[in-house]
Amino acid sequence: MAQLEPYEKVLVDTDFLDEDEDVHGQISCEKCHGGNPESYDGKTAHEGLIKDPTYPDPSKTCGECHSEITGKNKTNSHISLAPFKNKIYLRANPDSCVRDKIDSAMGTHCMACHSSCGQCHVSRPESVEGGFIEGHLFQKTPPVETNCTSCHGSRVGKEFHGENEGIPADVHHLKYGMACKACHTGDEMHGSGMEPFDRYEVENRAKCEDCHKIATSKKPEGDKKGKSLEHPGHIIHKDKVSCQVCHSVSYKNCFSCHVGKGKSGVPYFKTDPSTMDFKIGLNLKTTEERPEKYVTVRHIPVSPGLFDFYVKDALTNVDKAPTWKFATPHNIQLKTPQNETCLSCHGNNKLFLTKKDVKSWEIKANKEVFVPLKPAPPERHNWLEQPELHLEKVDCLTCHDPSLKSSIKDCRQCHAKDSILLTKAEGAPKYSLTNWNFTNRELIGKGDYVVGSNKIPALDFAGILLIILTFAGCAIHGTLRFISRRRK
Repeated sequence: MAQLEPYEKVLVDTDFLDEDEDVHGQISCEKCHGGNPESYDGKTAHEGLIKDPTYPDPSKTCGECHSEITGKNKTNSHISLAPFKNKIYLRANPDSCVRDKIDSAMGTHCMACHSSCGQCHVSRPESVEGGFIEGHLFQKTPPVETNCTSCHGSRVGKEFHGENEGIPADVHHLKYGMACKACHTGDEMHGSGMEPFDRYEVENRAKCEDCHKIATSKKPEGDKKGKSLEHPGHIIHKDKVSCQVCHSVSYKNCFSCHVGKGKSGVPYFKTDPSTMDFKIGLNLKTTEERPEKYVTVRHIPVSPGLFDFYVKDALTNVDKAPTWKFATPHNIQLKTPQNETCLSCHGNNKLFLTKKDVKSWEIKANKEVFVPLKPAPPERHNWLEQPELHLEKVDCLTCHDPSLKSSIKDCRQCHAKDSILLTKAEGAPKYSLTNWNFTNRELIGKGDYVVGSNKIPALDFAGILLIILTFAGCAIHGTLRFISRRRK
């Protein structure tokens, strides 16, 4: 984000005073900011001046016209940061004296990245040193670069815009040019009227299903653009894995934050190096809206010594909440490394969060998030004669077709004259695998041969005819030899 010159931060554009440009310019300055409009002395004119009259309570300013919005201000997570505080308190020492010191430390470091009506629609947030967005002109939609990503830049912004090395931008931005407001509406940003314990409990939060209607029946629905979502993977994995498990890629994970003050009293924080990784964990809190068992999880930088500078033993209950938490990365792709094939995910243990991925003090905190690893696919298919060969040559959806009542486990369903492969083969060939040509396109094109399925009746007929003619020739030859000998 470009830095502002000092005068740019405070210079009011004359267009602000033009009613046609901004109706807010017709409100007198002191109405919102206080001060003494009768004084011609700079010092006395600014006595009692309020820099941001919309924080923490905008009811007497914005609320005069926008009461339906400001009435929900206390439940707005951008103002209260309640979900963040709730998670810290889960881990905190219950001693009241310790809690007071934690609150003081959080007030200095953690609670600075809040917002307000003014810090979204008029100026940049205070956490990035403020300054007008456009000469005090009100912006109905806060600009992404100066406002949204000034707070949500290091992870969300870089993911969405493709600023992490080697990781493409989110397909919604890269291909369709979508910005934050496309999914995150003003209604969500202003709060729902109910204070959530967790930010994912916000009732009107953005959801993939708002646009993408996932197929659940033989007659699938489409998304807002009418695109069919009939991929069998959607039916198989619905309510089992979150959308991001298949459609997200590597994202930033942060570790071990420590806060304090330098010798001059300037607050600081430091963290261990972050990593780009992708991990699937168990969903700790399944609900009607989030029924999935497997979800993407991201490491957060909380650590036992987070507040050691201010008070020792601040987070004595650090294991009461996981350090790998439910996440919805903003780097969605249609095709990802884990959805290339079924086996790119199933049996790929590197994708799943286990004890090996955490430090010793984190094991208890994340025990409910760890994924119990299942046997490798060949072991799970050991009822087959040659499981490795089947997994290599037969597409998983051939046997695990969601249109079937159950997966195929009967050899005869594949190795027979009326094989299911003749009609349900991978790739849904438009031609019959049984044909009267002298070549088999499925066999030649893919190299896939399954006994009893890759039929070429013409060759069978020719072979049988050849055998019959051979035996007939031998019989005729023998008969003629017998007759000729009798005549002698």
